[in-house]
Amino acid sequence: MTFTHVFISRPRKESEALAALLAPLGLTPVVQPAFNFFPLDARLSQPQIIKGMEHAGSDSLVIFTSPRSVAHGLGQIPQKLLFQARVAAIGPATSKVLADAGIRVTITPRTGYTSEALLETLAEEHCNRLAQGSKAYIIAAPGGRKKLLESLSRQGWQASLLEVYKPEPAGLDKAELGTLKEASGVLSVWTSANAMKGLSQRLPPAIWFQLCQGDWLVISERLKRLSRAYGPAHVHLSAGPGNDDLLNAIRGIK
Repeated sequence: MTFTHVFISRPRKESEALAALLAPLGLTPVVQPAFNFFPLDARLSQPQIIKGMEHAGSDSLVIFTSPRSVAHGLGQIPQKLLFQARVAAIGPATSKVLADAGIRVTITPRTGYTSEALLETLAEEHCNRLAQGSKAYIIAAPGGRKKLLESLSRQGWQASLLEVYKPEPAGLDKAELGTLKEASGVLSVWTSANAMKGLSQRLPPAIWFQLCQGDWLVISERLKRLSRAYGPAHVHLSAGPGNDDLLNAIRGIK
C-alpha cells in the first residue's frame, strides 16, 4: 500500500514524539489521541488496599502495567513493599522507567510485552510452588487489566487492582483530522484496544471509513486479532511497542 499520512492515536506526548520521527520520511502525521489521562489518589479512594500493602510480605507481587502506571503509582506505594516484594513490568519501556527510579524489576514477560505474556511467565515460574494467599497488586486504571486480575486469581494469587490514574476521551482535533482530506493513503497506528474501540465510536463516520480502507499497524498479536473486526485493508505487526519499533515498521511498510 502507498500512503502519505500516518494516523496516530497514542497519548499526546508519545504521539508527538512519533510524529517528529516521521518528518524525515516525507509522511504527514495526523495526531489524534484517543484519551487524556489524569491522576487518582488511591490513598483516598482505596485506603484498604494501601493498608494491605503496608503489611504485605516478601512473597507479594507488584505489577506495573505501563510507564503511566509508574508515573502515577510509584509515589503512592509503600517504599518498603517496593524493595521487599517481587516487581513485575509489562514491556521494556515500563522496566526502564522503574529502573530509572531505582526500582529493581525481577519479572518481565519472556516473550512479548502483554498481560498474556506476563501470565505465561508467572505460570512457569510459580507453578507448583506458589504460596497460596500471596498478594498481587496490579497498578493500572479503573476497569483496566480485568483479564490479568482474573487470571492471577486463578493462579492462586490474592489479586487487587490499585487505581492510580483514569482515562477520559480526548477531544477531536478538527484541524488535524481535516488534513486527511489531502491523503492518498493512510496508515493507522494502534497501540491500545481501548483507543481502537473508543475512536471507532467517536470519529466522524467518513473519517473512520477512510482509516478502515487503509493499512493498520499494531503492536501485538492480540491487537491484530481485534483489528480484523474493523476490516482494514491489511494489518502489520510491529516488533515492539516503542516509537523506535513503530518507526522501523513504518519504514518497512513504506
